[in-house]
Parts: sequence; structure tokens; C-alpha cells
Amino acid sequence: MLVLAFMLGGCEANPVVAPEGIVSDRELPRRPWTPELHPVPGAIGRPPYAELLTLSQAVARVVNFDPSIKAAFLEIEAKHGEEAQAAVKPNPELALEVENFAGTREKQGFETAEETLSISQTIELGDKRLKRLRAAHLDASLAGWDFEAARLQAALQAAQAFVDVLAAQERLKVQRDFVAIANKTRESVDARVSGGRASPIELDRAIVAVARARAQARGEEARLDTAKRRLAALWGSDRPDFGRAAGRLGRSRAVPSIERVKAYLEQNPALARWSDGIGHRVALRDVEKSRAIRDIKLSAGVRRFNEDDSVAAVASVAVPLQIFDRNLGAIAAAERRIAKAEHEERAARNQLVGALVEALGALKVAATLLAALEGEVLPAAQRAFERTQLGYSEGRFDILNVLEAQRSVFEARLDAVTARAEYEKARVQVEALIGRNLNGL
Repeated sequence: MLVLAFMLGGCEANPVVAPEGIVSDRELPRRPWTPELHPVPGAIGRPPYAELLTLSQAVARVVNFDPSIKAAFLEIEAKHGEEAQAAVKPNPELALEVENFAGTREKQGFETAEETLSISQTIELGDKRLKRLRAAHLDASLAGWDFEAARLQAALQAAQAFVDVLAAQERLKVQRDFVAIANKTRESVDARVSGGRASPIELDRAIVAVARARAQARGEEARLDTAKRRLAALWGSDRPDFGRAAGRLGRSRAVPSIERVKAYLEQNPALARWSDGIGHRVALRDVEKSRAIRDIKLSAGVRRFNEDDSVAAVASVAVPLQIFDRNLGAIAAAERRIAKAEHEERAARNQLVGALVEALGALKVAATLLAALEGEVLPAAQRAFERTQLGYSEGRFDILNVLEAQRSVFEARLDAVTARAEYEKARVQVEALIGRNLNGL
């Protein structure tokens, strides 16, 4: 059971240029590139009506129609746009200067003016473009992990909501069986009262038991409708667009140890992303260090002298002096954020381990309870009910004993359904955390 086919599939939206293997700005493209646009995954509109809905179909519907997954994918595309922008060179500047005009005496008007037309270019030093590109590339990778986390969360919600529908269907079946048995009991009591072998009070009690069973069945019908609506809402439908959930609860009882499954946590997007996360912080630190290396600005042009209509070349070089600003504060902040990311990775790991321990605990509790209910409680309750019925027909018990034994059987059946549902929901949680099907462990 589960969602794993929809997990960690990766995103195909890659930038045109990746910084791996590039060691300097000189190896980057001279001209900017436009990142390739990819179609948004999934589908639009609403899924068609299905009479039977399986778990895999429910998960596929949520993954295909959930807008949060589409939003996460578009963020990857946006990050690729920023990645392309990060490797762009500064634009050259075209300047026109007019000097020595509108003055006094011989400088009046434009007769002695000087016009200078020049073009200037900032030359980035310290491989700034490459370092910006590396940081942007890792930022896009983090957006990819966020996309995987969104898909996993959507699939997990779908699987757990599907389990709620299955459980509601099974509880409704148990309640309808309860109504049928209560009706048979009422008919038996009616026959005994008609034959003068039982008091009319016993018939009244049997009628009350039937009424209660029917009320509980109607309650389960409402619970089932709510569960179906909650599941359909995950893919954007305002009403249930399927008839029944196809499946059966409690096919497995496997409860792996924490030592056996803990190693698989490394594949969880919430933890796997930190490899890129720490790398991104390191890349940002390198960007800040490169900013401490000042760029130079080269300029060249021509100057025209109006008084003799002569022309001359001009050139200049500008270099900022590192007297006040050496970018030390930004570098220190980036260093601290690297250390922060390392602590955040350990915190994420501890959080995932805690979630895994909790899910495995719930799995074990449900499996233990289910084994006891199916192996001991249900058989004993069923035997007690059958013997009480036989004793009532022989006049050895009154109707209260029959109704109590009858209620015990169906309460145990309902408890078993609840335990199966809790097991399946805990199982889904464990499989989502480790990225593995428990049947394969």
C-alpha cells in the first residue's frame, strides 16, 4: 500500500548551463541564455466520475490536480530564471558629456564647448558571475526538493484520507449487519411474546435495540459521506465523484524495528535537501567574499572641441578604494548561516527520527490491539453470543443477556475495524517517511 510511485520522481526542469566543472567566469557563456520553459505537471479541470476508486487512483488524482504541487513546480521554473540572470555580465554604459558651455565671457554659448561620447564597462573580478551562478543553481535545487516534499505531502494526505473512507465503509457494513441481527432478535422475541413465553417488556427492549442499531447505521452513513467529501476535496471536487473505495484494511501486520528502517530516512526530502541547503549557504558565503574584491570600470571615447573643431580620444580606469567597506559584515553573516544550516540539518534529522518512532509506535499498538481483537476478543464474544441465544431460546436467559452479548460482538467488530484503519494510517506514515514499502523490508 502506498504512494511511493509518486515520491522522489525528480523534476526535469534543468537550466541551460550548470556550474559543475566550471572554474572561472571565462568559461561561462558570453551571452545570456533564456531558460527552457517546461509544461506544468498534472492535469486541469476535474477528474471523471469513477464507480470504484483504488488507492493508487486516489493518490494519482491528488498529485495531478493539487494546485500546491503546480505552484511548487512553477517556483522551480522561477528559480531557473534567477539562475540564468545570475550569470549575466553587467551592461555597458554609453555616456555623453558636454563641458565648458553657457559660461561667461568667451565661454558663453556653445562656441567653446567640449562634447565627449564614451562607452564604459564594469569588469567583474573574483569570478563573481560563477559564484552567483553556483548559489542560484543550488537555490533551484532546493526548490526541487520543496517540489518533492509537496508531492509527498499530497500523496500522504490522499492515502490517509482513502484509509478513512475504507474504514467508514467497513464500519457501515458492520452497523448494517448489527441492524439485521437486531431485527432477527426482535422477531424471535415477538414470537415468544405472542406464544406467551416472554413478557412484552422484552419486546420493547428488542425494539429499542433495533432503533439504536438503525440510528448508529445512519450515523455511519453520514461519517462515510464526510470521509468521501474530504478525500474528493483534496483534488478540488466539491462533492464525492466516486462510488466506493476499493480495497481491504489490515492485509499486513508487519512492524519493523527502528534500527531496520532508520537508515532509509536519508531519502526523505525534508532531510535530503540539506545537502544542497548547506552547499547553498557556502555558495552565498563565496558570493559575499567575491564582493569584497572590487571591480574595475574601463571607459573609452572621443572628445570634440568646438573652438577649433578638433577631436581627441579619452580613456579612464576607475577602481574603488577599500577604505570603509570591505564587506566583512556580510561575510561574517554568511559564515554564521553555514553553521546555522548545519544545526538545522541535525534538527531536521531529530524531528524525522521522532516522527518515525511515533509512527512505528502507533503501528505496533494497532497491530497488537488487532491481534488481540481478532485472536481472542472476537471469537470469545461470538461464542458468548451464540450460547446466550441458545440459552434464551431454552428459557435460561432473559433478553437483556442476549442484547448485551449481541452488542459486545459488534463493538468488538467495530474496534477491529478501527484498529485496522489505525494500522494502515500509521503504515502509510512510516512508508512516506522512509520512502520504502514495508512489505519489502
